[in-house]
Amino acid sequence: MALILIVLLLGLTVAVSSPTSVVTMIVLLSMAEGRRRGIAFVAGWLLAIAVIALATVLLLHPQDFSSHKTTPSRVASAIEIVTGFVAVVVGALALRRRTTRADTGKTARWLQRLDRTKWWFAVPLGALMLTYSLTLAAAAEILKANVSVAGAVLAFGVFAIASILTIVAPVILVLLAPERAAERLLGWRQWLLGNARTIGLVALIVIGALVIAKGAHDLIG
Repeated sequence: MALILIVLLLGLTVAVSSPTSVVTMIVLLSMAEGRRRGIAFVAGWLLAIAVIALATVLLLHPQDFSSHKTTPSRVASAIEIVTGFVAVVVGALALRRRTTRADTGKTARWLQRLDRTKWWFAVPLGALMLTYSLTLAAAAEILKANVSVAGAVLAFGVFAIASILTIVAPVILVLLAPERAAERLLGWRQWLLGNARTIGLVALIVIGALVIAKGAHDLIG
């Protein structure tokens, strides 16, 4: 149960600390073949998590993670510390840039160019935009929990579902209420550009610090 809560928290942090991904999703949905692009983006995101999950379960899970004193467990703790540090540094630098530069609310040029690509290009784009630092931290926690293969798969499933909550919301809106989607998505986009990025970056920094503390505790303990 503790493992599920940890991966759920990490997944939710990925979701709320990725406003750029949500804005990207909204822009994709506004383009030609928008639904296909949106679904492909989510598929790419989940595919990236699945690759990490497969590598974790098939290659690393057979290693000895029975206690914090085993070499594999200590390596996992070290990975947590590094990924947590990356999350804190990236979040802090992005937050600093945000406080020193006004946000015009305009769509980035590279996003505007996406309409020149095929819809399937959203698959690698979704994979690229996953927050890998927290995903690797979740993998480390799953390994150190020393659960069964089924338990590890379940934990990755919980993490994956939690991580896509914010990027899936615009897709669901388009599918269920297409006649009102454009206006609502525009409102979401403006709010995300104005508020959510700061909230997400603060969450990323806090969780990154907690991941460092957890990894250091297990490494030293």
